[in-house]
Amino acid sequence: MNDKDLLPSWSDGASKTAILEFVTSVTVPGASFVPPAERVATFDNDGTLWCEKPQYVQADFVFRRWRAMAEADPAKASEQPYKALAENGRAWLASLPGHVPDLVKGLSEAYEGITVGAFEQAVRQFFATATHPTLGLAYTKAGYRPMRELLAFLEARDFTAYICSGGGRGFIRPVSEQIYGIPRERVIGSATTLEYRDDDIYRTKDAEQPIDDGAGKPEHIWMRTGRKPLLAAGNADGDVPMLKTTRFAILIHHEPRRRRPRVRLRHGLGEGARRGEGTRLDDCQHAKRLQGGVRPVMAGSPAAAGPVSGPSAETAGPVLTMPGGRRLFM
Repeated sequence: MNDKDLLPSWSDGASKTAILEFVTSVTVPGASFVPPAERVATFDNDGTLWCEKPQYVQADFVFRRWRAMAEADPAKASEQPYKALAENGRAWLASLPGHVPDLVKGLSEAYEGITVGAFEQAVRQFFATATHPTLGLAYTKAGYRPMRELLAFLEARDFTAYICSGGGRGFIRPVSEQIYGIPRERVIGSATTLEYRDDDIYRTKDAEQPIDDGAGKPEHIWMRTGRKPLLAAGNADGDVPMLKTTRFAILIHHEPRRRRPRVRLRHGLGEGARRGEGTRLDDCQHAKRLQGGVRPVMAGSPAAAGPVSGPSAETAGPVLTMPGGRRLFM
């Protein structure tokens, strides 16, 4: 198969070439060959596999519940995270990456004491009815097509791909196969603790520790797979520890709206990156094809609200910039 037929939504260039060359090096017999059982790939979700702007998808889900809880119990309006919603605290809500523990806490409290089945039903109902606030797409269509292609490309070459999200694994599992082709048992993420009683499994108000963010990511990956990832992709500070443990790191960078994207390689992230394995994907160049003939629309794109939180300069490694517009989405 011609390289042009691989990852068809990706523009030809250094980033695509780096990925293809690395995958070839570990799947074709030779000095760098890696057995299929060891080909573990891990992907962050928010901002890596699906759109995280203007707010996290799970935030939309839980905000609806928090509003209902605050209306039912006005005393909650004096504490976070309910206070931010009651007072329309845009600054607090706009800085959710700095409030991941509050987000996990709020989700835990929002659905405390219900069965895992009832929670999954609530999640499915949300995805069946909710749409992205600016794109007008169903959230199940807000996954990044180029990344979906990368997942399929790796799976076809005997990689086992996992979603490793700071968000709730119980929130992603009901739709992971529909959106990404990843079965629910390969979703790693933050979660509440569970309790078996009355012949069923119930959610509690407590969160598992550590949450699946920052140093918790490589810990969760190891506990779930017993391996370090051969390839990993992420887009934010909370993904850096995961990227530092992999051989080939993909760091996704979201360019601000109207800023001309560039493709460039930077190294120094993780063992593989120190050997030149990894790629910084700055990519409005990376996804080139339109979906359904729709022209690129910058308004409402992942970058429309400005740049997302990203790894600091001293740890920044190979990066991919996501383009804006509907051409990006599945």
